Amino acid sequence: MVRYEATRPTSGGSRVDAKLICPHTFSMNDFWGRTSLAATLSLIAGLAALSFSACVDRESSMKGARSPAGYDPEMGGPQESVQAVLDSVLSKDDISLSLGSEVVHNRFPAESQFSVGAIPVVGRLQYSFEPEAQAMMEKLLTQYRPDFGVFVAMDARTGRILTMASRTQGDSGAENLALKATFPAASIFKVVTAGAVLDTDKVSPNTRIAFNGANHTLYRRNVVDAKENRWTRRMTIREAFGSSVNTIFGKLGLFYAGPETLRTYAERFHFNHPIRADIPIQIGYSRFTADDPWSVVSAASGFTQDNTMSPIQGAMIAAAVANDGVMMEPYIVDSVTNAQGESLYQAAPRRASIVVGPETARQLRELFEQTVQSGTSRKSFRQALRARRFETVEFGGKTGSLTGLNPRGKCDWFIGYARFGDRRIAVAALTVNEEKWRVKSATLAQMFLTSYVKNHHVSEP
Repeated sequence: MVRYEATRPTSGGSRVDAKLICPHTFSMNDFWGRTSLAATLSLIAGLAALSFSACVDRESSMKGARSPAGYDPEMGGPQESVQAVLDSVLSKDDISLSLGSEVVHNRFPAESQFSVGAIPVVGRLQYSFEPEAQAMMEKLLTQYRPDFGVFVAMDARTGRILTMASRTQGDSGAENLALKATFPAASIFKVVTAGAVLDTDKVSPNTRIAFNGANHTLYRRNVVDAKENRWTRRMTIREAFGSSVNTIFGKLGLFYAGPETLRTYAERFHFNHPIRADIPIQIGYSRFTADDPWSVVSAASGFTQDNTMSPIQGAMIAAAVANDGVMMEPYIVDSVTNAQGESLYQAAPRRASIVVGPETARQLRELFEQTVQSGTSRKSFRQALRARRFETVEFGGKTGSLTGLNPRGKCDWFIGYARFGDRRIAVAALTVNEEKWRVKSATLAQMFLTSYVKNHHVSEP
């Protein structure tokens, strides 16, 4: 009697363990002697698929999240091939375990060794990167020479990473910055705050908030004191997001969302939560507590070093906004084959979470558009928005800047997207400089997005 144990992930990230028992008795030596590696792997995959389909216990959608039309709330987006997942001999975890040390050091080998049970197998990898886009961003980071620079682009509908370029000035063998979550999230966290108050119907993009003080300062008296005077200004949520007004978002976090709701949405956007992928991505954190109201204000406005994230997480946040509130798991490996060309792994889109409902995602895109049209990145996108060839393209983004400690320097963020036709392309750009600022991250993002749109056949109207 042969006992086979299979462990496969459910759609919610938990695991289901199942045992299959085959009542047939035969000689294992004879089995291995007469069966090819490919057939053996195929049998293992088949047993795993049978076990998985028989025993999987699907989890329900996250409490409060609203599934957009056309999406299977359990298994992900409409393009997902469940059968491709079941047919794969290798898993994302297998790939991450094998490739992890290489990718962390910014190396992408053509082949890697995997273990299938007790069998060592050499697999040939096909990466998801688009060669022209990858070469362009590596060239731009080399040309502008930030002390630290990283750029990530992904297909928001599938999680496929199209570009992942990382550069450390003067160190060609440095670690891959895209995976590091030691960078302060800065005002990118305002996306979480906005998502929390919009998704719970506390405000709309047109809600006007009174505040005192400058746009980018944060003082207790301006948040706590509700008294108005001749210096009091009012802004809509849309305008405050585009101009990144700290005091308004501090108020939204403390008085409108509250610490528990803010924490819930931070976790939906994958703060304090592992990111499942085929590469090892550090966890981004948001640290605040209801016992310290000022920590809530600081987190909600992004005016703290206690919110940290990786560039890949930044791209995922922008992707969720572009993709109607659905966040997909990122991946860099499209497929793995053995020496005979037989498939060991085939990537398939898989949902990470539903962070907000589709109507909230639409409202967030209004805020993102404000940033590029008249907000903090208007200069970078001015020409693109005036060009006739981009009249049918929807651009959106969010900027953020704050001094970081690991690595040390001023962090300049841009996350955003381009929506055109049926494409949803999300990006995250980050530069860190100790002294001189040679290029804005928003400019790098704009150059990539406009080039990508041009190369994917969006013609002049």
